[in-house]
Amino acid sequence: MAETRFDDQTAQGRLHPRVRLFLGRLGIRGKLLLALLPPIILILMVSGYTSYKVSEEYIDIALERTVRVHTLAIAHELEQRLEQCREDLLFLALGDMRAQNLRSLLERRLRSGGSPYHELCYLPAGGGRPVLLVRQGDSIAEIPVSEFGKLPRNPFEELKRLDRLKPGTVLPSDITEVVYPEPGFPASNRYARSHVIRFYTLFPGDGDSPPGLLFLSIKASELRDILSWYNSSESPLWAFPRSDELRFSYFLDAEGWILFQSEQPGVGDEEFSTYLARENFAGTLGRKGHEVAFRPNENHLRYWDAFAELKAGKNGLRMVPEEHVGNSVVDSFYFSYAPVRFQIDPNAPPVFYGGVTFVDRSQLPVVAGYKNRDVTLLVTIVAILLISFLIFWFGRILTKPIRALAGSVNSMSTLEDMEEIHLPYSGFDINTLQNSINSIIKRVKRQMVELKAKDEEILNVNKRERASLKREQETLAEVELSRIPEIIGTGLAISDMKVNILKAAQADVDVLVSGETGTGKQLVAEAIHNHSGRSQKPFISINCGALDENLLLDALFGHVKGAFSEAKEDRNGAFVEANQGTLFLDEIQSASAKVQQSLLRAIASRKIKPLGSDKEVEVDVRIIAATNVDIPSLIEQKLFREDLYYRLKVLSIATPALRDQRENIPLLAVYYLNQAQALAGRENLGLSRGALAKLVNYGWPGNVRELVNCITRAAVMAETDVIQPEEIRLENEHPREEGAFSMPAAVAAPQAPASPEPRHREVPAEAPQNTQLNARQKAIWPVIQQRRTVTRKEYQELVGESLPARTAIYDLHDFVKRGLLVKQGKGPSTHYSVVAGK
Repeated sequence: MAETRFDDQTAQGRLHPRVRLFLGRLGIRGKLLLALLPPIILILMVSGYTSYKVSEEYIDIALERTVRVHTLAIAHELEQRLEQCREDLLFLALGDMRAQNLRSLLERRLRSGGSPYHELCYLPAGGGRPVLLVRQGDSIAEIPVSEFGKLPRNPFEELKRLDRLKPGTVLPSDITEVVYPEPGFPASNRYARSHVIRFYTLFPGDGDSPPGLLFLSIKASELRDILSWYNSSESPLWAFPRSDELRFSYFLDAEGWILFQSEQPGVGDEEFSTYLARENFAGTLGRKGHEVAFRPNENHLRYWDAFAELKAGKNGLRMVPEEHVGNSVVDSFYFSYAPVRFQIDPNAPPVFYGGVTFVDRSQLPVVAGYKNRDVTLLVTIVAILLISFLIFWFGRILTKPIRALAGSVNSMSTLEDMEEIHLPYSGFDINTLQNSINSIIKRVKRQMVELKAKDEEILNVNKRERASLKREQETLAEVELSRIPEIIGTGLAISDMKVNILKAAQADVDVLVSGETGTGKQLVAEAIHNHSGRSQKPFISINCGALDENLLLDALFGHVKGAFSEAKEDRNGAFVEANQGTLFLDEIQSASAKVQQSLLRAIASRKIKPLGSDKEVEVDVRIIAATNVDIPSLIEQKLFREDLYYRLKVLSIATPALRDQRENIPLLAVYYLNQAQALAGRENLGLSRGALAKLVNYGWPGNVRELVNCITRAAVMAETDVIQPEEIRLENEHPREEGAFSMPAAVAAPQAPASPEPRHREVPAEAPQNTQLNARQKAIWPVIQQRRTVTRKEYQELVGESLPARTAIYDLHDFVKRGLLVKQGKGPSTHYSVVAGK
């Protein structure tokens, strides 16, 4: 007994005196509670966690197998569809190539429910009668040989594939866009566009038909529908109901272009999309003949590593971390892929034609984790209750303050939520722990305030330092040595535009330049002229939006003496002045119907008739037109001639908006700052880091023109050699001193959160202040606020006075620019709704 007492006293002697005092006051129940409860809870938690990890591993294995089987099944289905096309084409190549026989075969196959092939074409290599059959609905139509030349893609161009074919081989094409006249409209301009995959083989020839090329095609939507079918409840792999999780598949070709993705049932034949496949990727959207095709950038290694394995004929599966965790209930998803191969030569192995990728965001591991935690928590609670019952109520009283203290600490999810804890419990240990935590909270909050103050001070100092623009200066020097030095900028958009300018300069055809206001459309037109064979001839520019109808006709075509009362002498119009040179027509969408008709006649015949003259004058003029609106929408509204649009749009060049090439903003800022220094009589002007960041982050609705004005204004108003952020006056910020430039209040003021609309809306007595609306807009704005929505026709009726349609569209677009209305719908369903809070 003495020895036991000595050991107990020795162990207690190593503890703090207050701890020894506390332990000395505890009874058996308290010591049992302290000894048994923590290890039991720990054992239960470890067991629960271990079982969860094991189950999670096997759930992942099962899901991986399911996803892999799903992907391989889609790839197999696609290969079978392509193989069926190959076999049917080889079967047809063994038959009679006469039109009646080929048509009969297609019609019988269509009636019997076989593959609905879209095209079947026989092209003899020399002599013989070509046959081109096209499926139009439930019937087969033959396209006459005389119509081949009118098609956007002449079938005879396919004969160049003969050199790549051997007997018995079948060569598939990429997705190709074909255009044929719609059924029932043989003599009109109505055409049906389709995306197809063609299969080519050699026809060896027989007694009636010479050797040549035979091809048939299927619509690409058939492959898309296979992807959609496997992702729907009608899938042959649909063994059990799935939860509403995001899962989709998409198809990519041999060059890495994503061509289409799976869709919901009922999507039209030609409605392809890739918006789900483009998620988390940046790259190139759209290619010739396939606007929704998408190709990720080379820096997306996950995609291109998988593509490399596909080209090698391998399939695979990866677990990819979810980048947008806030928008998804899972933190990772499955990324599975399998190759689609095609047997070109029966004596050679299949070749890689494309690939299928399947993305599955399964919630099963998350749900299993929740269930496992629930079970573990339940078992732990039951164990705690049993132990507490055995030890009686003393253990509950002892641990309750500690749990409450832990709960208060855990409720502080962020540093901003940290507040001192005050629990309604007493006791030396609880008070000590509570005071210690409160002391830590005080120190952390004090240090947070100090760190924020230091960070803000450092940030302000850095913002006011001169930005290093050496690289931009060097880039400007390189641009001056380039082939088009007048266009400043780098990057893919500018490079593509320069390439298009040089291509357009080499071809002596008409060009349509489209882009927003201030993006340099006239600069593009001048560059095309300066690099073309007409560079030594006149370049005449006419702004169609600055002249009324009669003045514009006179400016374009001229007049002879006595044509009207004020015609004192002959006047050469712009067409004559620009003879053998270039005529630039800016804001072509503003031309009236009469001007459009005259332009169409002049462009088509290259002859003009001056006002008052009976003689036509031949002109050799290249037309470059520019527009800042969507002309197809004006065509739908009958405001612009469709035939004139296609006359002008032989070649088209789009000028990118400044907000879409933010990487060029520092370069443009340096270029125009150098010009502004000369205008302002300043030297050695520079931009601070804060000013440069402000320029880069702004939306630039006025594009480069607005940037030039902003830089020039800052160069004039700058107090020192370094332009500071507050000296950059943007159009959407409030001024902080007199003389500053500002946007109208209706645009610059932030919108309040939308609130439920009252049942009876009060109409304002007058239009909003400081919106700079014209008198017509101010008078009609209260009525629009009450109606909440208006169309172009309704606006004309409300204004009255036979308001022209162009004027109504201008007023409505002005409302949209000022942030008062928002445009919704397209074509005849276009309408304008009042912005919430207006």
